[in-house]
Amino acid sequence: MRKIRQTFLALLIGIIGSVFCAPSVFAQQISGIVTDAITDNPIPGANIYIPELETGSATGADGSYNITLDEAGTYTLVATYVGYERFETTLQVDEGESVEFNIELNQSQIIGEDVVVVGYGTQEREDVTGSVSSVTAEEMNEVAITSIDQGLQGRTAGVTVSQSGTKPGSGASVRIRGNRSINAGNDPLYVIDGVPISGGLRDINPSTIQSIEVLKDASATAIYGARGSNGVIIVTTSRGYDGDLSVSYNGSVGFSKALSKIDRMNGEEYAELNREAHRAAGQYEDDSQFLEPGELEKLNNGEWVDYQEMILQTGVRHNHNLGISGGNENTRFHVSFGGLQEQGILAPEDFSRYNIQINLDMDVTDKLTIGTTTLGSYSIRNGGDRNFYSEAVNNSPLGSPYDEEGNLVFQPINDGQRSNPLIEVLPETYIDEEKRQRLLSNVYAEYDLLDNLSFRMNFAPDIRYERNSDFQASRSRAQFLGPAAGQKAEDFIFEYTWENIVEYEQTFAEKHSLGLTGLFSVQERQTEVSSMSVRGIPIETMKHHNFGAAQDILGSDTGFEKWSLVSSMLRANYNYDDRYLLTVTGRVDGSSRFGANNKYGVFPSAAFSWNIANEDFFNSDGLFSDLRLRVSWGKTGQTGIDPYQTLALLDRTAYNYGSDLAYGYQPSQISNKDLKWETTATTNIGLEFGILDSRVTGSVDVYQQNTSDLLLQRQLPLTSGYGSILENIGSTRNTGIEVSLSTVNVEAGGNDGFQWTTDLNFASNKEEIVELYGEGEDDVGNEWFIGEPINVFYDYEQRGVWQSDEADLAAEYNQIPGEIRPYDLNGDGQINAADRTIIGQQMPKLSGGMTNRVSYKGVDLSIFLYAVFGRTIDSGIHDTALVGRYNEHDVNYWTPSNPANRHPRPTINREYPIYNDSRLYFDGSFIKVRNIQLGYTLPVEAVQNVLGAQSLRIYASADQPFIFSSYVQDHGGIDPENPGTGTPARWQMNFGINLTF
Repeated sequence: MRKIRQTFLALLIGIIGSVFCAPSVFAQQISGIVTDAITDNPIPGANIYIPELETGSATGADGSYNITLDEAGTYTLVATYVGYERFETTLQVDEGESVEFNIELNQSQIIGEDVVVVGYGTQEREDVTGSVSSVTAEEMNEVAITSIDQGLQGRTAGVTVSQSGTKPGSGASVRIRGNRSINAGNDPLYVIDGVPISGGLRDINPSTIQSIEVLKDASATAIYGARGSNGVIIVTTSRGYDGDLSVSYNGSVGFSKALSKIDRMNGEEYAELNREAHRAAGQYEDDSQFLEPGELEKLNNGEWVDYQEMILQTGVRHNHNLGISGGNENTRFHVSFGGLQEQGILAPEDFSRYNIQINLDMDVTDKLTIGTTTLGSYSIRNGGDRNFYSEAVNNSPLGSPYDEEGNLVFQPINDGQRSNPLIEVLPETYIDEEKRQRLLSNVYAEYDLLDNLSFRMNFAPDIRYERNSDFQASRSRAQFLGPAAGQKAEDFIFEYTWENIVEYEQTFAEKHSLGLTGLFSVQERQTEVSSMSVRGIPIETMKHHNFGAAQDILGSDTGFEKWSLVSSMLRANYNYDDRYLLTVTGRVDGSSRFGANNKYGVFPSAAFSWNIANEDFFNSDGLFSDLRLRVSWGKTGQTGIDPYQTLALLDRTAYNYGSDLAYGYQPSQISNKDLKWETTATTNIGLEFGILDSRVTGSVDVYQQNTSDLLLQRQLPLTSGYGSILENIGSTRNTGIEVSLSTVNVEAGGNDGFQWTTDLNFASNKEEIVELYGEGEDDVGNEWFIGEPINVFYDYEQRGVWQSDEADLAAEYNQIPGEIRPYDLNGDGQINAADRTIIGQQMPKLSGGMTNRVSYKGVDLSIFLYAVFGRTIDSGIHDTALVGRYNEHDVNYWTPSNPANRHPRPTINREYPIYNDSRLYFDGSFIKVRNIQLGYTLPVEAVQNVLGAQSLRIYASADQPFIFSSYVQDHGGIDPENPGTGTPARWQMNFGINLTF
């Protein structure tokens, strides 16, 4: 209202002035253009204001403004715009004078194109010596995501993101430069507004994100020491600024459908499968052998049931976010509210999350600043742990889900392991509910001890409560008409981080700059858990709310766990003449998880950067406008073991004394006081460049990571009384290259001109195990092989199906035509464990993403592609028994008259074919159209005049509309990223608005 009132007042003064003073040449005026200080683009809709006169103006589409003054004098001119720092100056205007004064506004966010967060501080991008990649809020918001990790997919080189599922609320698996550890975990460290956290990102609202930095090499991650070996992802959320109050609303509604149904057999195909399975066993007479009368009737009438079609639905997604920002010279604030509700394409599956976040910064004095970042989150997820879809795809298409009166029957056919899929998805049949509450905060105080010396203290408590509740009714497949059952598990987690940071900056002799950062921090986490399982709930409407009424308590348990970490760090940044930059970091971490003899680890790093573009011999008018060389080396650690694994432990055991049962305790774990950190040493060489006046910018990084002292279980002879002991043995290596490239293909001639840009990144990583147990031998039982990636598929290699003319050769291997033909790897005339081989690796050899953005006169279009190559998948969709008992994937199986060469002949003689798994491996390479978004930003004048708002953008987007993969197009798969028989992958159409007042 204030802006409307100011604009109206300005217009009224202008009208009055035009009536009485327009003919005069002595009118006083102030005019000019308001532009962005970095991009030099005009800023439409900025507010220009003269406090003494309570008058002002808003800039037009070209950023221009004009204010007419009644009298000459000295005036204060104030300029504000959302997201920019407040500008204020004093102007002297003489009588009859027209003053032209152009204004450049600086972005108020601390993170811009030229500033990145590097851990415990920020740096100019050209001063960064480590390997750091950035993801902007614009990129994150192009895709409808639930959690931050999903939004990283395909956005930066060297970061591989795999969706962990297709259900609402599913997260993602993030790997930075491959896997390093075999047992201790490979997830990166997440840092939210400067504070390291654990416990996942599902509670963080992605719409509050301002920027994300990914720290990849040891120089960048060593500042986090023992937690930085798997890379670090730094998330910065939006903060307030000195300027007018801004209210923004971002909302969208989306509709999702299954990409495709699993290609299951129809009634006739299912019957023919059964016939062939009986023929193979020499037992086929007629269909009544395997079909019930009701099934025969449906088959003869050409009627069958498509359970997939019956349980799939259109998913609906609502996402609404309200942000309020503003402040003055002393206080800056940002408050946001978020609500997300997502109903999946299966009725039992949904996810809801509600967020509130308060970011506050207050300058108490010229030297003291205090503030907080506080996040509150509450979420509910249903159906996240159950596979409701498998029952639908496995059931006979000839069954009868309804009786003659239209009621759901429990068993469509008389099979003791099959129940009605339509009952399985009813809310009264199953409850699989996860409730989660979280309060994450960071309270800080920063004091300037001297002009170049500051102290900052952070205290960040993190409180989480999680409750998982399950209920299975009597008419569920889990209970199969037995007593209703329920389970409940609760976790209460309290974690805090306390940090003390000292920073010193000084410039000597104009060319020498020195920055020092010192840290002392303490982190502690404790977890309390409890669980209960019951059976025989007397009234099913009680569900999981009254376990005390249950007939049987099957089990109950409680637990407690606690760990702590104490750290100190010193980092020195030296800059000579903006040409030579050196960063040296040393960090010491002490962890309660490790043995008494090795609780502390030391993690050093060093990095050097040469800014070639600033050398006197560098010709800035040539091909290169920017050129920087980076070299770094460092060590980081890994704490990824549970507490108490270095201690000698006892387990409860039962003893028989005649007919009496007694309980006691027996040793279960050997102590290892020498257990220490896994350590990763990384060497990185990087080159950053700008070409053609920065129309083309990019970077190339090559690296090698050597991880030693792996935390592995060494097997022990059973005569020792123990199965294994946790030791530091083995090593791995990752070697790779990363390339990022951004181009301005067509540069806009003006603010509304045509512009086309492209962002491209790709990375290749070779992951290998170097040593296991110190004996140079593979661990075949765990499928770990020296010289190969950590996660591989180790199995028999299929060489087709034995054909009719190969009967004699098949007999030599005790097989017959129609069975899977495995490869005799060693040529000894028999198939045994020695013939198994490495089929492929689970991590891709090459991955990348590309985004094209086009804009013209308010219209913007973006197309985002994500690609993965050199990955093998194990397709659960194709895991068909071919026994005739279940509905199967409609594969082309072998028969005497159909010599197919991948899937064997059905038979009732065995549940699954011999060497069944060998036919389930497929090339998992794919190219996904991850997102297409089309938007339109309405003209500023129209938005201001009609709505009194700053800006309005409307958009429509499609998430994952297309997948190009041989697995999909040639083999009937749905999504190579999720190749199982769970909830199908989906595509989604979204419609939304971005409105700012």
